[in-house]
Amino acid sequence: MRIITLLCLFISSSVFASFQMNENMQKTYIHIINLEFDKANELLRTEQKDNPTNKIIILQENYIDFLTIIIGEDEAFFTAAKDKKSDRIDFLQAGDENSPYYLYAQAEVHLQWAFARLKFEEYLTAAYEIQKAYSLLEENQENFPDFKLNKKGLGLLHTLVGAIPNQYQWALSLAGMEGSVASGLGELKALLQDEQMELYRNEILFLTAFLQMNMTNDEVAYKQLLAEIGDSYSDSYLLNFAAARLTHALGENDLTLNILENRPTDQGNFPFYYLDYLQGMSLLYKLDFEKSEQYFNRFLSNFKGNNYIKSAYHKLALIALLQGKTEKKLSYFEKVKSVGSVAIDEDKVALKDAKKQYTTHSRLLSTRLLYDGGYYQTALKEIQSANTLKEYSGFYDEYWYRLARIQSKLDYDTNEIIAHYQKALDLGKASSNYFAPMSALQIAFIYEKKKEYANAEIYFEKCLSLSNFDYERGIHQKAKSGLARISD
Repeated sequence: MRIITLLCLFISSSVFASFQMNENMQKTYIHIINLEFDKANELLRTEQKDNPTNKIIILQENYIDFLTIIIGEDEAFFTAAKDKKSDRIDFLQAGDENSPYYLYAQAEVHLQWAFARLKFEEYLTAAYEIQKAYSLLEENQENFPDFKLNKKGLGLLHTLVGAIPNQYQWALSLAGMEGSVASGLGELKALLQDEQMELYRNEILFLTAFLQMNMTNDEVAYKQLLAEIGDSYSDSYLLNFAAARLTHALGENDLTLNILENRPTDQGNFPFYYLDYLQGMSLLYKLDFEKSEQYFNRFLSNFKGNNYIKSAYHKLALIALLQGKTEKKLSYFEKVKSVGSVAIDEDKVALKDAKKQYTTHSRLLSTRLLYDGGYYQTALKEIQSANTLKEYSGFYDEYWYRLARIQSKLDYDTNEIIAHYQKALDLGKASSNYFAPMSALQIAFIYEKKKEYANAEIYFEKCLSLSNFDYERGIHQKAKSGLARISD
C-alpha cells in the first residue's frame, strides 16, 4: 500500500511539475530578454539535467530562437529552427492540462513563430498561427482569469486586430478575433502597473512602446513610456532600441544619440547590429557625415540579414550627394540595386531612388534630415534659404510638405499648416513620392486632435485612396489605425 501511495505521489508530482516557472527559469528568462543567450542556455542545460519534465524549458528555448531570428534575420537559422516548432508544440501538449501555462505556452510558441514567419514573408502560415495563438489565449483567459500573463499576448493581439479597418473586420469575425488599439494598449499598460508582473516588465515595456509608435500618434504616451523606461536603456538592448525610437519620434535626436551611445556592452550578448544603423541615422540628422558613414559601414560589415541593407547604402549615397561626390553616390546606388531585400518600406524607397539615380536640391535634403533630427529652427532657416523652390515644379510638393511639417513642430497657426499640407496634397497626389499621402495623414491627425472627427475621417480616407508611393505600408497602417481610433 505504501509503495502504491508513493507511486501515486510521484506520478502526481511529475505531472504537476510539467510547467515550473521556478527560480532557475525566471533567471533564464531575464537572460533571454537581455539577449544573454549563452548564460540562458547554460541555465537551461542545468534545468534539463535536474528537472527534465519541466516544459518551461521548451518555452524558453523557443524564445531564444525567436529573438535570434527577429534580431539577426539569418535565413539559414530560420529555416533550420522552424522545423523544431511542431515537435515543441507536441511536447507542450503532453503537459499538465490543469496548469495555466498549458495553453499559454502553446500560444506563445505559435505567436512567436507567426512574427518570425512574417519576417520572411510566410504570410499565410503566419496568419494561421496568429489566429491559433489568439484562440488559445482566449480559452486560457476563460479557464484562468487570474493568470495575468494571458494579458501580455492578448494585449498585443487586441491592439493589432484593432488596427484593421472596419471594412475588413468581417474576416476577423470569421476567425473569432476582436479588439481595439485602445483596449489592447490599455491591457499592456495595466500590466506595467502590476507589481506581480515585475519579472516581465521590460518585455511589456518594449511591446507597448513598439505598438504605441506604430499604431498611434500620441506624443504624450511616448513621453510616459520614456519615463517608465527611465535609465533602464543602458542595461537592456530591447529598451535601448525602444527609447531610441521614442526619442526620435519626439524629435529629440541629441537624446537619441546619448541613449545609443550608452547601450549595453556587446560582450556576452547576442549582437543587435540594427542599433548601429540607428546611430548612423542619428548622426546623419546632425549632418555629421564622417561619423554617420562609420556606423553605416559597421552595420553593413556585421549584419547578416537582408533588411535595411539597401537603406544603409542609400544613406551613404545621400551623404555622397550632399558632399558633391557624384561618382561615389552612383557607386553606392549600384550596391543598393545588387544587395539586400525589399521587404520593408525603407529598402523599397532606397531601390526606387537608386534606379532613378535620385537627385534633389541639397537644401531640401538637408532640411529633411534636420527636421528628422528635431532641429526645427535650423531646418526652417534651411528651407527659407531655398524659398524659390516653391515655384519650381520638380520640388514644389516636397517644399510645401516640409514647410508644413516644420511649422507644425513650431506651433504655427493650424489653418496655415493645413493650407500648406493641402498644397502638397493637391500638387503631389499623382506622384509616387510620399508627400501627398503624408500630407493627408497629417491633416487627419490635426483634425483628430481638434476632435473634428468627420474631417479627420475624410483625410484618413484620402490618405488610403492614394497608392503606389514610398513608405505606403507604414503610412497606410497609421491611417487605418486612425480610422479605427475615431470609430471606437
